[in-house]
Amino acid sequence: MKRKIIVNNKEFTMPKMSIDTYTEYLELAEIVDAKQRYSKQDIEAMGLFICKAYGDQFTVEELKNPETGLDAAGLILEFQFIDMGIADDLTKRMEKIEKNFQSGK
Repeated sequence: MKRKIIVNNKEFTMPKMSIDTYTEYLELAEIVDAKQRYSKQDIEAMGLFICKAYGDQFTVEELKNPETGLDAAGLILEFQFIDMGIADDLTKRMEKIEKNFQSGK
């Protein structure tokens, strides 16, 4: 997954996500996805996780900065894109396996 984000006028690339970090994401996603409306704690947890997913290359304060960070919708979308990025990676890998299988490799 090669997600990129711009915070504080700098572009950051998400490093390879470990299995433990992804399972942490799943636990948090399960909590916040079950709600019709996010709480302050949900937004804070999403922000902290985004920072962690990007290897703490920026702080939560930088991420939430109204001038150079994300807005509320951007933060929520960035959190949701993590799962979509994993799904895209799975699809690409499965297509590669299928292609190699069909070509006899």
